[in-house]
Amino acid sequence: MRKVGLLLATFHLALAQEVLLEEIEVKAKRETVTEQEVLESFAKDPAEALSIVEGVWKLRKGGIANDVVIRGFGGRNITVLFDGARIQGACPNRMDPPLFHVDFSEVEEIEIIKGPFDVRNYGSLGGTVNVVTVRPRKGFRGKLNLGSGSFSYFNPSFNISYGREKFYWVLGYSYRYSKPYKTGEGKRFTEYTNYKPEYVNSTAFSINTIWTKAGFMFSKDSKLELSYTAQRIRDVLYPYLMMDSPEDNADRLSLTLKHGGLKLNTYYSYVYHLMDSSKRTATPFMETVARSKIYGIKAEYDLGRFSLGLEAFSWNWRARTRMGTMPAQNTIPDVETIDLGVFGEYRKRLGKGLKLVLGFRLDTTRTKADENKANTALYYRYHGTKSTSRRDTYPSGNVQLSYELSEDLQFFGGVGYSVRVPDAQERYFALDRMGVMETRYGDWVGNPDLKPSKNTEIDLGVRLRTGRVSADLSVFYSFVKDFVTLYNDTTVYGSPAGADSDDKARSYTNVDANFYGGELSVTVAVTDTLFLEMGSSYIRGKKETDPSRNITDEDIAEIPPMKGRLALRYDTGAYFAQVEGIFQATQDKVDSDLGEEKTPGWGVVNIKAGAEIGRARLLLGVENLFDKFYYEHLSYLRDPFSAGTKVPEPGRSFYVNLIYNF
Repeated sequence: MRKVGLLLATFHLALAQEVLLEEIEVKAKRETVTEQEVLESFAKDPAEALSIVEGVWKLRKGGIANDVVIRGFGGRNITVLFDGARIQGACPNRMDPPLFHVDFSEVEEIEIIKGPFDVRNYGSLGGTVNVVTVRPRKGFRGKLNLGSGSFSYFNPSFNISYGREKFYWVLGYSYRYSKPYKTGEGKRFTEYTNYKPEYVNSTAFSINTIWTKAGFMFSKDSKLELSYTAQRIRDVLYPYLMMDSPEDNADRLSLTLKHGGLKLNTYYSYVYHLMDSSKRTATPFMETVARSKIYGIKAEYDLGRFSLGLEAFSWNWRARTRMGTMPAQNTIPDVETIDLGVFGEYRKRLGKGLKLVLGFRLDTTRTKADENKANTALYYRYHGTKSTSRRDTYPSGNVQLSYELSEDLQFFGGVGYSVRVPDAQERYFALDRMGVMETRYGDWVGNPDLKPSKNTEIDLGVRLRTGRVSADLSVFYSFVKDFVTLYNDTTVYGSPAGADSDDKARSYTNVDANFYGGELSVTVAVTDTLFLEMGSSYIRGKKETDPSRNITDEDIAEIPPMKGRLALRYDTGAYFAQVEGIFQATQDKVDSDLGEEKTPGWGVVNIKAGAEIGRARLLLGVENLFDKFYYEHLSYLRDPFSAGTKVPEPGRSFYVNLIYNF
């Protein structure tokens, strides 16, 4: 029985909710996905890999560059970090979400905090994802990885490291390549939208990433670390959207100092993104060049039960768009977002088995567009304002409790409150289509008067660990005041409605909304080596209707349906085999105001196996074993350049990963 308990605890380490992360710290919604779990799947990027976690879904746009959705919150409502530092994609369509700009070869583990329980980082309205990169160890070490699979997928990578008591260094490189995958119908994903014939079976993505990290240990509790990553991406296809990306470059630089209870992190990130319609048959030709740049600093001092910190960053975002013979437009007009925040966290043991965490944060944030580039006439046309700047000052915080009734049974709960300021696109985006491409939604314009979204969430959960059973159940309810949502704006200032064909726009507005649901995960050790795993997640999102603003449907767009997972795994530690079924229900709770459509339910079967032989590890798998044709609900709709195309999931896919450690 003791052996079974040990195996179960080890197996569940990556997916179990870490209620007690430190001696008296509560993190009601933190989970971790390890590098090993990533390599066991055919995931092409971190967001796809994270979808194995209950309460987490991916948003597909093509063969790669998936976005992550946590409990119905996605995009701007999720904070994404790399070792605590920030990077933001440059594309207004989120072609290049932040998680796209990290390579698997860099990753040691990925941490997830669900809900508004992260006071250390700005803007965590619906959750936080932190990618922890590889930590070099003592001695000379290295890892070689060769990944290959269906649709010409090819992913060689390596890292080498050297560490001594006072110094360590690591260098890594990765290359990822694929052609468009085939669906269960036997068609390439490029055959579902308007690609020119010569690009139907062209490169789907080609990515080179090189990264390095060096550290100096001045004493037992003093360390200086410098890291840098350069990523160069070419020829990424996005059937979900009207354009593709021939070039996308990202650079990340970070310097971290630790001394005693002090941790200081400074960082810089830059993204250059080019997208165009050169591979499409549609006219007119479109092109957008976008850039995103962040300078940031975070300092935190640990005083035992109490920690205090400061965060500051400056984020510049700009984009310029051409359509046909129209003049180029500054769609994101060189917007600067500057935030200064202070935060603190207090931890205390209240009695036997009862632990408390109190967190607080205060931010002041300024967003400002370049007045010479902002299309204030378009702002005024649809929102009656020519404002190009705004300052928001606001508090946030949380209270978390955990109670350990016994070694086997724990309860946790929390109330969190977090605020997110609308970003540059939501407030200052402007694309005057001037009668071009008007058939679907007219112009595209931000709303300078948007208020920050404020999420108040209640979380409750229970965790059971016995000799043979490991189970986690959590439920939540979120009320979001001034939730930022898309809507169809037909209000026109300065000219009568119907004066020309341009009297409609997609824009953003504030509504009150609520999200509720929960997750269940169970692992049963049938024997010492045979494990049965079960999981399920459910989320419902509803918003306040307002017919005066053309908001008549209470359903929030891009809410994933209920999903479930059932798996049987044989694992001796040296080798394993697993068969799993993954299911998602029909999603008919859709936002008809935005043209969202019902997505049928589906189920697929995956199998995988692996063996560890000395320093080598071999992993084999087949996903979608029965070649099912299906769509995930989060596979279309994203504006402003949505193609209106649902992107089917891959058909039967074979893959192999060979890892050698030395």
